[in-house]
Amino acid sequence: MATLSQSAQSYTTSTEQNWVTRYNAFVEQAEFNRFGWAATTMMIQGCLLTPILLLTLFQFGGGDWQVLVSFLSFLLVLVPVLSALPVKYILPAFTFSALLHLTLIAMNVM
Repeated sequence: MATLSQSAQSYTTSTEQNWVTRYNAFVEQAEFNRFGWAATTMMIQGCLLTPILLLTLFQFGGGDWQVLVSFLSFLLVLVPVLSALPVKYILPAFTFSALLHLTLIAMNVM
């Protein structure tokens, strides 16, 4: 037999935001300027990170594998930009590629 009274479920809502909710809110707001974010990531990638990596690669002597990794990480940013994916996909690809480029630059200099 079913009960006649409803049990009240207590839900606690947390007012603090973790980094995932802040990131999702930022991405939602950044979607309006997706073209600007895509152009900025491509400019930083193509005009700063890749030339600096190639300069350190040829100056301090690096392996051919570094050119391949640099090219593939550049494509990692280029593909979401050219396929018009949301900022939600462009920013993580750029972050990973930038960290990879900076690691290779530091490895060449050290």
